[in-house]
Amino acid sequence: MELFFTAITLALVGAVYFLVQRARSPSGLSRKPIMDWMSRFDAATPVEQHELAEALLMQSALLAEQMDVEVSLSELLPADCDPTALIVSWQAQLTVAIPAHALLNTPARTVGALLLIRDVQPQRFRELLGQALTN
Repeated sequence: MELFFTAITLALVGAVYFLVQRARSPSGLSRKPIMDWMSRFDAATPVEQHELAEALLMQSALLAEQMDVEVSLSELLPADCDPTALIVSWQAQLTVAIPAHALLNTPARTVGALLLIRDVQPQRFRELLGQALTN
């Protein structure tokens, strides 16, 4: 019986560890509000920034596909394929492209998907942004 409780305890500790690691991963961070994500991005080392940018772009592209917009990251990335350059350009355009009040609690990957859509299909971006602001 004692062995059973030990096994259950180890399984629970492992599950909690797995969930915490998943939430702290770059992909998990893309679910945080964009302002929190940007703060984390700005404070990160260049290697961490690259990982965060890459994860955000992948998550954003998947979400854009769910919104029925085909996005090719290889075409959107600069010639050196550095995703941080695209994220830095987004930072400069963020409050111009999307109203500040809409950014407060919006997940980073949603904002990323909208910005990817803006680059690929500007008309669809305006439609989606209009729907998001009226809801």
